[in-house]
Amino acid sequence: MSTIAGLIQLDGQAIDRDTLHRMQVLLTPYGWDAQHAWQQGASGMLRTLLRTTPEDSLDHQPLVDAASDMVVVFDGRLDNREELATALEIATSELALMADSDLALHACRHWDMDTPRHLLGDFALACWQPKRKRLWLARDPLGVRPLFWYKRHDLFAFATMPKALFAIPGLSKAICEEQLHDYLCMLPMTGPASFFKDVYRVEPGHTVLLEDDRVSTQRYHQFDPDYEIHFDSDQEYVDALRAHLNRAVACRLRASGPVATHLSSGKDSTTVTAFAAQLLAQQHKPLIAYTAVPRENFDGPVPSGRHADEGPAARKVADRFSNVEHVLIRTNDTSPLDNLHETTEMLDRAPLNACNAVWTAAIREDAAKRGVRVLLCGDKGNMSISYDGMPYLPQLVRTGRWLTLWQVFKGMKQHYPTLTWRQMVKFSTAPLLPRPLWQAFEKYRGRAWELGGHSAINARFSHRLNTSARARDQGFDLTYQPTDRGRQDRIDILNLTDTGEYNAAANVDGVEYRDPTADVRLIEFCLAVPDSQYLKDGQPQSLLKRLMANVLPDEILHAKTRGLQAADWYEQTEQALPQLREELERLKAHGSAGDFLDLDALQLALDEWPEAGWANPEVERRYRYKLLRGLSVGTFIRYADEGNE
Repeated sequence: MSTIAGLIQLDGQAIDRDTLHRMQVLLTPYGWDAQHAWQQGASGMLRTLLRTTPEDSLDHQPLVDAASDMVVVFDGRLDNREELATALEIATSELALMADSDLALHACRHWDMDTPRHLLGDFALACWQPKRKRLWLARDPLGVRPLFWYKRHDLFAFATMPKALFAIPGLSKAICEEQLHDYLCMLPMTGPASFFKDVYRVEPGHTVLLEDDRVSTQRYHQFDPDYEIHFDSDQEYVDALRAHLNRAVACRLRASGPVATHLSSGKDSTTVTAFAAQLLAQQHKPLIAYTAVPRENFDGPVPSGRHADEGPAARKVADRFSNVEHVLIRTNDTSPLDNLHETTEMLDRAPLNACNAVWTAAIREDAAKRGVRVLLCGDKGNMSISYDGMPYLPQLVRTGRWLTLWQVFKGMKQHYPTLTWRQMVKFSTAPLLPRPLWQAFEKYRGRAWELGGHSAINARFSHRLNTSARARDQGFDLTYQPTDRGRQDRIDILNLTDTGEYNAAANVDGVEYRDPTADVRLIEFCLAVPDSQYLKDGQPQSLLKRLMANVLPDEILHAKTRGLQAADWYEQTEQALPQLREELERLKAHGSAGDFLDLDALQLALDEWPEAGWANPEVERRYRYKLLRGLSVGTFIRYADEGNE
């Protein structure tokens, strides 16, 4: 993996070499194996490299090809090297001597701006054509690798992380209020805006073109909401999923050192771990599996339907594979506030979940000590392999297929004897209720989601930006009413989720996250499978459960409760109450934090710190989300303003 950056002087003047150097220095922590820059007249580019594949040792970017009028910098990993080589008529012997960036350059020569359509993997790239005075940027369809840009009348610049752009004299770290508002309200990221006023994202699955001093954006990748596959038998769906998963995991095992994986008690990480263990065993290679667990002898309360310790169930998975080393990670003495400023600076944004940031950082730290450069995960599993198929129920109601609905109900009762008919009717009809009726129903049940219950946003800030109107314009439902649009909902979530900065930040620890459940080919397959296959015989997640029936233990496949990551978060946070109070005082003394955050509500939360009740969802929302996320945003506000002093 690399970070990349570049400067283009639009007025034809020579670029400032010192600015390019400062950009390189700021990006070096993300790619500390090698750093190189290229400069010629009005343009300059750089890359810093973290070697995570064997072919990365061949990387010699920036790549300059005068014959084709191209300078290319590439950040990423290509998972279809052989297919690309065939299409580009590159011999096998030649391919063996090529870094992924070399292959990207060949693709740019052949397809120019159509190149991203042919690449599979996690990537961001820039292609500068000096004679044409034309630059284009691109990111992979899911935005695994980040890329940002900035333009003024005489300059265009791009970089993997915003911090490199702030090396440009005169560019302020002014916060984008709209993006900060949406973050506080948990609204999705739409459009190219970033958390900084004058810095823009290359959106996932998009290209950005600079030509004739004008910038234009185009989407090159779309998931098809209408495409559906139909096989002759149920088993064919299972066999096809197995083939897609096997390929998705296999192509992500190309590593320059040991491979590790996240291993929780959920179905996604356990499935990824099982496939990786089997594939690596064929190569006589080990797999390190990490499970985050609470402190020893933790017996504190957790919300209903959850369990605190994922270690025992994860151990049963690890024990099934002789080449898996199972490692438990405890973070007893680390609070969500520890290293929050450093994490914010590394991300160039506020951490979304300060509690989970503690154990994910601990895993990366341990992995780095063991020489691990590749860490597998299953973050997109809910959108792909472990989709539950529940929207199939309201689809049956809407289309009047009552006999089929009755058969599914009977299957659900067989699998879940304690499930009531009333609950099944609710699952089937809630998505079809008019919005006001749904809101009244939730209020009657005492489950209405009030923004102030989980968000630290200042009410005046929310009113000024008109939260309800912004949510409505973005097609987002603040009441979280379920829908019957299973395929479209998953596509929307995939399109509107951007985790690029998190993936780049992991590189600071010398680790690259790879998610087989985010494989585009796998996702396209999972989206095309009919919902009936996911809820076959009334069994949610049926497709994955059938696939893994003889691989994963029943404790995983048919778990009655779900694991709660960082279950002891409130104990760790309570130990840091003096730090939390100090941080809040800093925010009160800050010039603008109170314009965005309800500091009085955060103070009241600290004053009313509970001695019990941590299993209560309202308490969890108030403290785990409202308080800690509010302090995270406050840390980001201070970080941004420090750069403007």
